[in-house]
Amino acid sequence: MRRIALYLILVLTTSILTGSCQEKKETKKHANILSVQDTLTSMETNFKWQEGLSCPSGYPIQVYRGWLEGPLVSNGVNEEPNSTTSIYGFGTTTGIGNWGDNSSGMSQGEKPIPQRLNCTWYSYVEDVMYHINTELDYPKMVKLFNEGFQSSVRKRGKVMTTYNHITIGFAPGGVVVVWLKGGDKDVEIGRYQGQKVVIDPKEIASLDSHERLLFDPVDRERTLKNPKIISLEDQQANKNKPIPYGLWDSYRVKYNWKPVFEFVREGKISDNLSFDMFNGERETLLDQEFLKNESQERAIPRVLSFAWWGKDGQGYGGYIRFDEKEIFAAFQELHKKNPEANIDLEVKINPGSTYLAATVKNGIKAIPLKKSNTEVYESRSLTEKYKKE
Repeated sequence: MRRIALYLILVLTTSILTGSCQEKKETKKHANILSVQDTLTSMETNFKWQEGLSCPSGYPIQVYRGWLEGPLVSNGVNEEPNSTTSIYGFGTTTGIGNWGDNSSGMSQGEKPIPQRLNCTWYSYVEDVMYHINTELDYPKMVKLFNEGFQSSVRKRGKVMTTYNHITIGFAPGGVVVVWLKGGDKDVEIGRYQGQKVVIDPKEIASLDSHERLLFDPVDRERTLKNPKIISLEDQQANKNKPIPYGLWDSYRVKYNWKPVFEFVREGKISDNLSFDMFNGERETLLDQEFLKNESQERAIPRVLSFAWWGKDGQGYGGYIRFDEKEIFAAFQELHKKNPEANIDLEVKINPGSTYLAATVKNGIKAIPLKKSNTEVYESRSLTEKYKKE
C-alpha cells in the first residue's frame, strides 16, 4: 500500500507540473499572438502595389484561376476577404528572363496587403495542373511595407520608399515563391507547395473557345515551340533533358558573405552597390549600409552591379554576371571546408579600369570565378560628381 501511495503521489505531482508547463506555453503563445496583433493594428495595411507573375526561363505557366485575398472581415453573416486581387486572365507567363522577374499585372493602386493565395495554374512543360490555397506571411509583409527602404534616387537627404509589387513565382514541381519587389530591393516572403489537380471535363466543356485552348494538346505543342515563349536557346538546352526538380529550392540556400573591392592601383568605389540573387531577391547598399558592408546571410549572387572612380577622377560603371554552375560550386566548396567562416566575394579592378576579376575566398582557400561575364563603361555623371566634390 505504501508503494502504491508513493506512486500515486508521483503521478499526481508529474501531472500538476506538466499541466503547469503546458499552461505557461499556451499563455506565452497567446501573448505572442496578441503582441503580433497589437503590432499590426498600429501599422498601415493599405499600400499602392501591383500583382505580378514569374516563372523560370524555359518553363512557362498560365494561371487558370487565381486570387490574392485580403484579411477576413465579418459581413454580419460570415467572414469574407476585405479585398480580392485577380492574378489570372493575363495569358501565358513566358519566363523569358530570370526567376523572380516580374511580369503581367493590371491593378496598380492602393489596396490591402493580401493574406492568402488561392490559385490554380498550368505548367506547360510538365503538362500538369496545380492548385494551392495557402496563408501567406501577412505579418512579415505588413512589417516590410511599413519599414520600406532607402531609395537610390539622389536628392537632398535620405529618401525612403517602399515596395510596389507582390510577385508570385511558379516553378516545376508545384513550387510557389512570393516576393515583395521595389526596384532597389526585392525580398522573398515565403516558399509554398502546390498540389496536382485535374479539372473536371464538364467544367472544361463549359469554357469559351479561348479558355479551352489551355486544355488543347495541339495548342500546348504550339506554345512549347514558340520562341517568344520559350527561347530557341532554352528549347535546345532543355531538349531530351529531365526537368531539374529541386533546382529552384537550391537557389534559396543562403551563405554569410559580402562583396569586397580591390584596386590594383588607386581608385574609389561608389556608395551605390547592388546585387541580384539567383533566388529572385535584390539588395542595394547605399550610404551607411555601404560603409558598414557587413557579412550577411544571403543567397548566391547572379549579378553584381557597381560604380567607381579611377585615379584621375574618371567615373566608371560595370557589372559581373556570374556563371551559375561555377559560382554555386565555389560557394559550396568553401562552405564545406569551413562552414563557420564568412565568404568574401572579391572584385579586382585593373589600373586602366578596363578589366574586372572576381574571386570567392574564406581565409582558407580562394577560388577564381573565371567564367564570369563582365562589362565596364565610362560614366559621365560620376565624373561630373567627382569634379564637384
